[in-house]
Amino acid sequence: MNNVIYLNNDPIIIELSNAVDKCATKKMLAYKYFNNNENLLNEYLLENCPEEAKKDKNLYIKPISQLELPFN
Repeated sequence: MNNVIYLNNDPIIIELSNAVDKCATKKMLAYKYFNNNENLLNEYLLENCPEEAKKDKNLYIKPISQLELPFN
């Protein structure tokens, strides 16, 4: 059993691990393999490659209120 070699030829994980812009690559992979559903991609990554799933946090900050300027 010491001579067993595990090959990881998953194209999703390979493409994500080689990417420079992880956020854009995740959107592209969600479109390409998961019918543009990023939640399914995140579930897939949590099952198969949890270290890649945890790297990309949501960096967007939702605004509390919109700034309105009066124009006279």
